[in-house]
Amino acid sequence: MQFWQHPPRGQLAVVMPRASKRRLTFNLHSHVFHELGFVIEGDCDWHVDGRCEHLHAGDLLLVPAGCNHREETPGAASARLGWIGFDFADGHADMPAALCAPVSAREYETEFRRLFDVVCAERQGTEAGHVERAEFALREIIILLCRLRPAGPSGAPGKTAKKARAPQLVQSAALTLTGNLAHPMRIRDLAHYHSLSTSHFALLFRKHQGETPSRYLQKARLNQVKALLEDGGLTVKEIAAACGYVDAAHLCHAFKAATRITPKQFRQRAKARA
Repeated sequence: MQFWQHPPRGQLAVVMPRASKRRLTFNLHSHVFHELGFVIEGDCDWHVDGRCEHLHAGDLLLVPAGCNHREETPGAASARLGWIGFDFADGHADMPAALCAPVSAREYETEFRRLFDVVCAERQGTEAGHVERAEFALREIIILLCRLRPAGPSGAPGKTAKKARAPQLVQSAALTLTGNLAHPMRIRDLAHYHSLSTSHFALLFRKHQGETPSRYLQKARLNQVKALLEDGGLTVKEIAAACGYVDAAHLCHAFKAATRITPKQFRQRAKARA
């Protein structure tokens, strides 16, 4: 099994509510479980088994079970940190060596922040399924962690790593667009989610998908409209709502501009072919 396929079991979850305004210095210690540290704001040095790792905002470090470690903020720096400790319900899982080096959250930084908060809130909660939801979020954290590559000495990803991640990023964005047709996501918001400018995101998208994000979304909505018209179970008004159009008139105008026929004519022709 891959490291991320083992079912995780939470042991510790702490997120500092705000950045510390004083120097942080923790005593040397170890755990019987793995610990994932996340620098949410500022800078922090992680001392692990005699080596010092300099982490910046957005960096993570996985400390294997049994490793002596401590954290401290360098000089007058402040930091806001998060920690999650875990082991696996099915016993021992071999940890990939690459995960023991600092990694930059990069395009997943917003998602890591959200997931850390979910794990902490659910572990302290009492709502139905709070333990299960915490473990689901923890598993997602581990999956994302395994997708990342170790950062270089400066904590910044290299050009090769960026190029390797670009197709994945674009594929993820494309799935987001097609999976939310009823409530289309604005391109600038999708770009921001991936920590990119709108123009850079559009450039990457066009390079790997062969068309702009707007054009891709337009075609995806049109294809869904065609499929629903052929199915025949929904009215044009209902199809408009399901595919993110303002109303039926807006759908009809866009459909005719793209196909030169009306939705009604398309549906009639589809019935004739059946």
